[in-house]
Amino acid sequence: MNRKDNWCFDGAACGRLGSLVQVISPSMNERAMASRLRTLWADAGIDTVTDVMGNLHGVANPSGIIHVGLAAHMDTVAIQITRILPGGQMQFRSIGLSQYVLLGQRMKVLTGHGCVDGVIGFDPTSQYGQPKGLVPDDLWLDIGARDYEEASAQVEVGDLAVLSPVLNDMCGDCLCGTGMDNRVGLFVMTECVTAFARSPHPAVCLHALGTVQEEVGLRGAAVAAAFHRLDACFVLDVDYATDTPTPHENQMGALHLGRGVGLHVKSDNSPILRELACDVARRRGIPFQKTLGRFLYGGTDASPLQLQCGGMAVLNVNIPCRYMHSPAETCSKSDVESAIRLLWGMIGEIGDRRMSSFVPY
Repeated sequence: MNRKDNWCFDGAACGRLGSLVQVISPSMNERAMASRLRTLWADAGIDTVTDVMGNLHGVANPSGIIHVGLAAHMDTVAIQITRILPGGQMQFRSIGLSQYVLLGQRMKVLTGHGCVDGVIGFDPTSQYGQPKGLVPDDLWLDIGARDYEEASAQVEVGDLAVLSPVLNDMCGDCLCGTGMDNRVGLFVMTECVTAFARSPHPAVCLHALGTVQEEVGLRGAAVAAAFHRLDACFVLDVDYATDTPTPHENQMGALHLGRGVGLHVKSDNSPILRELACDVARRRGIPFQKTLGRFLYGGTDASPLQLQCGGMAVLNVNIPCRYMHSPAETCSKSDVESAIRLLWGMIGEIGDRRMSSFVPY
């Protein structure tokens, strides 16, 4: 198996990430992302199946005796249309998007006949300075329709909308865009699994899991975990960066952009996998950060994966991200590099040691 210690985030890699950012895949309708990943993985010779929830399962080197999983959720935060008003505007409920970040944003509505452009409308004459502050009912979705009839011909109650996709290459090491949660995790998984498929470790069967409905209760991962019995699984996601003026490091520890991948010290992460990851990172000179996460458990697909199939060794591999669930999610290219290099090292280490047990005591 070729080592990937020198993988770098170059212009081609940025283009591949950008193509994932452009895929519209709100929670509860992840079909477009599943289709995109299926095509990318098929190009590397990886067979895929989809389960009843819509989770995508890919397997590379099925003859391997050690079963290692990479999991990343395919959905993004969104809004859902709840009512079409007589004037053609639409009320909505949020799936992970605060009213404060939605104000005035451009949106893409996913309908039964394609995408419709819209904006989040508001009343500029009254929204500021009110004792109640800005509340969700102060906002609406506007697609430019003249009335109810014209709007309802384009959009139905229940349709989902996402922030209009964009990815900007900022100064220095940073990338900023929509849906970095979790396009970054999907990108890391795809880079790893396609490289592995072309140069596999003979002892490892590598499973790639694109999960659904993470943003609405980690629902897809609970089904995906039961599909395969894995010896170990790495959950690839973003986590709250704390290198901001309001860091909250007294609650969840430090996690800074550009200082390497984050490894959780929390109850739904395997201490054996974590210490193995730290050891591999130190020996290979890969930057990493031990961090706590926002909660003692939960918040990512790690929890449902850990508790399925009689228990599973799981480790979060986190890309630090500023401004989570906003149009300006910001990550570091070098942290993505660290994640890919660490995962490749971990897969090789587990295969070389023939590790199939991660019992902590």
